Amino acid sequence: MAEKEIAVVPVTPKSSWKGWLWDSADVSPEERRFLLKLDFTLLSFGTLGMLTKWIDTSNITNAFVSGMKEDLNLYHNEYNYIVVSWTVGYIIGQLPSNFILTRVPAHIWIPFLEIGWTVFTFALAGANSYSALLGIRFVVGLFEAGYWPALYYILGSWYNKRELGKRNGILQSAVSIAPIFSGFLQAGIYKSLNGHAGLAGWRWLFIINGVISLPIAVLAYFFLPDVPGNAKPNWLFSEREIELAKERMARAGRTLQGTPYSVKTIFGYLTSWKTILFTLIFTIQPFTSQPQQSFVFWLKAHNKKGQKPVYSISQINEYPTIGNAFTAVYSLVAVWVSDGPLKGRRYPPILFANLCAIIIFTLLVVTPVFGPFNHRAPLYIVSSIGGSAVPLTMAWMAELISHSAEQRAFTAASMNTLQYTFSAWIPLVWFQQVHQPNVTPGNRGAAVVAGLNVIIFTTIFLLDRREKLQKKRSGELNDASASSEPSTPVSEDYNEKQASSGVKGIEA
Repeated sequence: MAEKEIAVVPVTPKSSWKGWLWDSADVSPEERRFLLKLDFTLLSFGTLGMLTKWIDTSNITNAFVSGMKEDLNLYHNEYNYIVVSWTVGYIIGQLPSNFILTRVPAHIWIPFLEIGWTVFTFALAGANSYSALLGIRFVVGLFEAGYWPALYYILGSWYNKRELGKRNGILQSAVSIAPIFSGFLQAGIYKSLNGHAGLAGWRWLFIINGVISLPIAVLAYFFLPDVPGNAKPNWLFSEREIELAKERMARAGRTLQGTPYSVKTIFGYLTSWKTILFTLIFTIQPFTSQPQQSFVFWLKAHNKKGQKPVYSISQINEYPTIGNAFTAVYSLVAVWVSDGPLKGRRYPPILFANLCAIIIFTLLVVTPVFGPFNHRAPLYIVSSIGGSAVPLTMAWMAELISHSAEQRAFTAASMNTLQYTFSAWIPLVWFQQVHQPNVTPGNRGAAVVAGLNVIIFTTIFLLDRREKLQKKRSGELNDASASSEPSTPVSEDYNEKQASSGVKGIEA
């Protein structure tokens, strides 16, 4: 009789304190080398790309308060419409870009988007009219559209549950760090380059932004890995490492690319509670990010024409970066706690952040708008705490939709598309430039939305728990899979040692 094949059940080793700090400490040497390569390429270039994109997003605000408003005569709601033009381009480019990404290698498509984005960022430095700004910002948004959801989709295709939260957090921290760079960059440029070669300081900001991003775009072609489903061996990742990536995703229960998009499959995504609820969260999220944007306008509003400035241009650009630093630090703490002590649970830090946001937005409503600096400024600084839950939200979405790479990509794009659809009109209604910083109705709405976030996230947790219990009763899910404890990958050497020591597995 032929000997039956034995499949050893993966055993989850205990996590060490080093593994809590960085998960690769608890895996085999082979997997550790693989993760080091992956972090060096995907995580490093993804974060640098995000950093440059969000520096540009912040730069339009910094440029506006650093001379662009006066140079181009933007004294009404032009700033809001410039932001909207970028948003419209961003919305239009979202879903097509992500559909393309599931069929075109990432190392080709993403650098193409980056090069286009860089060219038109340079063009912003030459804009001499309001209409030129509108057109160029639209095209910048079009090229930038696919980058953010694409990176989250790719990260979710390479990293397992124990690893994903931290990487998402590092990626998202670039969004918070970028305005810090932008604020100090604009302050430095204004001091050193304003008027140099006949160009205003705010124009130099876009030139330098393009100079920074161009080499990152070129290098991404050589370093950025494709998703495991279509990755091919190259100078960086061997055939064995690509197979290891596929094995890791199989153990995590995450499928690689499967069936092409069709009307039937897209309709199925649109009726999935996971796609609906995660998209709904991002649809209303712009409300909770707007109060922090008022900080720069609040500082500038203290300066009255014909009077000695209360805050200098440098202070107006630099003070709001304290809020971005807070968001970056808090976000990283939240993802490390989620991946470590909370053993992969995403909902506790998310709910805590939104409960805090309700209190902060309420205080912004009830405190005098032009009170002392130490009464109002701290509230602006911590007002983005709800947004710090974005990396955990994206990790949670990738884990709950582990069965379909296409649905993950579709959901990420849908989340971002509707988020920016609402971003296009919320400032025009609730946070208008002409009313800043007197936007109490908007702050009141943000408090209500933070409360809705708590309800929606709680609903996601309860529906996921119910689904797991149903699968467990039907035998589709074992106790280990139903647990919130993330499964740590086990190397082949580990399985061989278990087998040689007499540990029996399940007969195939």
